[in-house]
Amino acid sequence: MKDVRSSAVTTTLKRSGRHTAADAPAWARTLLAALRDEDITNLVFLPDTVMGRLLALAEEDPFFRLVGVHREEEAVGVLTGLYLGGQRGAMLIQSSGLGNTLNALGSLAMAYRIPFPVLVSLRGELGEFNPAQLHMGRAVPGCLDALTIRHVTLRSETDLATIVTGALKTCFTAEEPFGILLSAQLTGWKAEK
Repeated sequence: MKDVRSSAVTTTLKRSGRHTAADAPAWARTLLAALRDEDITNLVFLPDTVMGRLLALAEEDPFFRLVGVHREEEAVGVLTGLYLGGQRGAMLIQSSGLGNTLNALGSLAMAYRIPFPVLVSLRGELGEFNPAQLHMGRAVPGCLDALTIRHVTLRSETDLATIVTGALKTCFTAEEPFGILLSAQLTGWKAEK
């Protein structure tokens, strides 16, 4: 009988998919610098194309720890545990997954004042090719408003560092989640397949 353990192959899992740090856009570098400046080391994510560009940079930076989840609401629990253990983290998700987090955000993070930025790559905006993304994409600001979660929408690199730094400081001062919405105007439109 063959020992399966001895023939195991060790591989390194690339969290950013096809993206590389060398090709990361300026907005991703600015966001990571702001997260680093606020000592936000843990990036809890469900991968998507937009966040993959940011994750490619973070993978190569030993300051950041990447934590993948299977469902978006798991990220709320992970970030709560990190915060209670004295660490800061951020949630990185796509707009279609925000709906999965609403109960956890409202009944855990908001109720118990657990601060973390929620970076949301917006789908459903101008230039969207997938009709399934339209409605939830448009609903993101209203969902956050319904939970009284403050948020900003980043549409250009103008004042990006100042806005993100202010959002992060407000998040931790208020001790509650803060939405940072990444518009396709900033990140570029997803290619139609």
